[in-house]
Amino acid sequence: MPKPPGSSCGTQVSPELIERLAGMLKRGSAIVCVGNDLLGDDAAGVLIGRELAAVAPWNVYNVQTAPENFLFRIADSKPPAVLMIDAVDFGAEPGTVTLIEGERVTGQGPSTHGPAPAAFLELLAQVHPCTTVVLGVQPGQTAVDAPLSAAVAAAVDGVVAALLALADRVAP
Repeated sequence: MPKPPGSSCGTQVSPELIERLAGMLKRGSAIVCVGNDLLGDDAAGVLIGRELAAVAPWNVYNVQTAPENFLFRIADSKPPAVLMIDAVDFGAEPGTVTLIEGERVTGQGPSTHGPAPAAFLELLAQVHPCTTVVLGVQPGQTAVDAPLSAAVAAAVDGVVAALLALADRVAP
């Protein structure tokens, strides 16, 4: 299956995707990392969150499978933008990374672990309208106790490296 426009596969995150993130992520932005580390590749978001938590110039929320529990904490921080990172099944090769504008995320799918990102983003828009984007990592395996696949592990490393590189560019 072809990759969606502006997506990346493997350890390298496309320059187009990085530039889109650079234009959005300002100091004080929120990164909301979603996932379940008991479900194989669904752990992508939380693994990225663990790597970024102590070193990123943004507010990183490792919300596991319950982003709604952090809604008011995130809204109270008044971020200029929210980047939600999650394993999202968009029909690409495992490990493919894509950005989806928040307003284009609809319906109850394609989250791999519960309520779709759309539900959280709709609630956030009601309490704190801001720019929202979902960074989706295409999972390959999400069975209980499945290991993280090599393709998604490479994508996690690539996303972390790209965001850390962007962190150096964020103005103090």
